[in-house]
Amino acid sequence: MKYICKYLLSLLAFIILNNSYSKQNIIQNIRTSDKPDKLTTRIVLDLTHKTAYSVFILDNKPRLVIDLEATESRKSFDLKSKLIEKIRINNNGKGVIRLVFDLKGKVFIDKNFYLKKDENNLFRLVLDIKLSNKLIKQSSKNNNIKIKKTFTITLDPGHGGLDPGAVRYSYREKDITLLAAKELKGLLEKKGYKVFLTRNKDEFVSLRKRRNIAKKNSSDLFISIHVDSVKKKSTRGTSIYTLSDKASDKVTAMLAERENKVDLIAGIDKEVDNEVFSILLDLQRRDTKNASASFAEIYVNKVRKNGYRSLRRPHRQAGFAVLKSPDIPSVLVELGFLSNPKDAKYLSNKKSRARVLKALSEAIVDYVKTRSKI
Repeated sequence: MKYICKYLLSLLAFIILNNSYSKQNIIQNIRTSDKPDKLTTRIVLDLTHKTAYSVFILDNKPRLVIDLEATESRKSFDLKSKLIEKIRINNNGKGVIRLVFDLKGKVFIDKNFYLKKDENNLFRLVLDIKLSNKLIKQSSKNNNIKIKKTFTITLDPGHGGLDPGAVRYSYREKDITLLAAKELKGLLEKKGYKVFLTRNKDEFVSLRKRRNIAKKNSSDLFISIHVDSVKKKSTRGTSIYTLSDKASDKVTAMLAERENKVDLIAGIDKEVDNEVFSILLDLQRRDTKNASASFAEIYVNKVRKNGYRSLRRPHRQAGFAVLKSPDIPSVLVELGFLSNPKDAKYLSNKKSRARVLKALSEAIVDYVKTRSKI
């Protein structure tokens, strides 16, 4: 009986290994072709299996990144394209291969889709990357393409409608955040940025919808604006939060929990958030988190330089649902504390409120410079 069990276990392991092997995805080839308009390049990946993938653009030293569930790939590909300089391949050994296309200029992803099997029994993953006619400047000397893309920002005034947020000394968080967002929008538009708001009036917007608005507008940065409130009235000053699975302290954890329950107020069932579930999105989130943290540090430095009051540790981390866009750098800025009489009075006044908004706008300008270098 003992030997029979061993035999059955060995047979089962053999079947599992063979099934696993048979489902291994292999990148057989990568092909590129420039369309006649000279503005579009098509990338085609020949694959043995139709598997999960993630694709996004990095503006800093423009790159197209494809994270693909695959186990094997050729080490190099000879690609000729007006938009692609070269390709780099990284196999993490965990079933995901990252393809990085170094680009000659800034592009956007126009299309990405699968085609059915061809005559060689291979699936084809197709991506079209494209330049905008309005953004093209061709150099007469070397015919290199240079792009000037308008940086897009989505500002998110916290709370709204039936959710007032913090309420202290007759001030309501939802009113202050909306005024601040509109004022900041004006400052940024004067600097040439494209700016959207998740709400333009006193209305309720779910946390998921706020993220979707940023996605719909192809945002390069998402900033959620809030005003905090705590039991300790002496606490005052601004702070900034980036996404983390674990909060940096108990107060931050309580704040995140309170903000994440906003959807329940309007009777919206909280869906299981699987945006960061797969390994593909985890890889993508790593780049997004780094960019978010970079902006947070720039903001902290600007606040200190301008002499505006901040918390002792102004850059903190928590699991805010509104920050969970996997491909858009996102931060949550607390302008101050309504629970503090001085902060409440300060933030309710347009002239004094402009001081912290100036620091925030300057931080955005510096951040854009770091993201747009080629």
